[in-house]
Parts: sequence; C-alpha cells; structure tokens
Amino acid sequence: MGDFNIDIKRDGDKADRFVEWMDSCSLGPVVPDTNTSLRSDRIIDYAITTGVDLTIQTYEGDTFSDHKPLLGVLISEGGNMGERSRTIWSVFSLFLSYTYAFWEKEWNSELYDATYERFISFLSSLNTRCQHFFTSKHARPSVPQEIIKILAQSRSLSFKAKRKGDIILRTEARRLRNLARFELKRFQQEQLAK
Repeated sequence: MGDFNIDIKRDGDKADRFVEWMDSCSLGPVVPDTNTSLRSDRIIDYAITTGVDLTIQTYEGDTFSDHKPLLGVLISEGGNMGERSRTIWSVFSLFLSYTYAFWEKEWNSELYDATYERFISFLSSLNTRCQHFFTSKHARPSVPQEIIKILAQSRSLSFKAKRKGDIILRTEARRLRNLARFELKRFQQEQLAK
C-alpha cells in the first residue's frame, strides 16, 4: 500500500507502463472508490497485491496531509489450521488512546448510528491489524482445564462464603485456591523443563 503518484485510469502512457510492470510481476492493484489526493482529485494511493483478498477505503475526515489516509482490510478464510493468532492488546490499547480525542469529537458532533457503525468498523480493522500470527507448533500451552476448574470452584465458594458469612466455606475456598496455585506452579515448572 502506498503513494504511487500514478492514476491508473487517467495517466495514459505512464499508467500503461506501470500496469505492464505489475502484470509482469503477477501483481494487481486494489484501488479505493474515491480520490486519494486532496490537491489533484486523483486516485494515486492504492495497494498492489498478488492473490490476496484485500479491500481499501479512504478516510473522508480532516487530515493534515495532502493525501487521504487509507485503511486496508485483509480478508482471510481461516483455511490454514496450522496457524494461530493472538491480538496484541498493548498495541491495540495504545493506538486506541491515540485516537481517543478524535472519536470523542466524532461522538459529540455526528449522528450516533453513523458514528457507531464507523467506530465498530474501526475497532474491527484495528483488531485485525493488531493480530500476531504464528504456527501451531510455536503456540504456548495454556492453563490446563483441571486448574481452571479448580479456580472457578474456589471463586464460586469464596463468593458464597462472603455472601453467607460461612467460615467453613471460606476455608475450603482458600484450600482450593492454594491447590490451584500449587498445581499451576508445578505445571509451569514442567513446561520450563521441556
């Protein structure tokens, strides 16, 4: 995705040479529906891909650049079962903090339905962008189901003990919590020893 300074539809020979080069490399352009240059009213920013389902849209709000910002969404069928992903939430929340003032202004100035749809679309795109993909063989094992079950049981008993004021239930909840901690530490040590 980038600023190519060539309008494929309007630049004649220059555009033809560029399209021929893309064809020779088995590449194809993904062009947004609206113009991307604010100075010349032309579409000169787009993406070039090969065999990838990608959509691009332009941001139509205020910008300090002479180009409209582009947002690309990569569509995946999820066919590769040997690949996993995780969202890097620290990056997600950091980027969200950078855009907070913008979205606050949008919520105060526009119709709620339109802003809501744009915000959800933004969150979805941001989540997709903040995903890290890795092969299954590099995946770390999560907490075993037995330990999760013990923790849930301990939490349930703890709430019940607090609600009823029952000391015996509180003692049992503490015993289960300590058992879960011990099992989790043992599990982690086994994983480190591998």
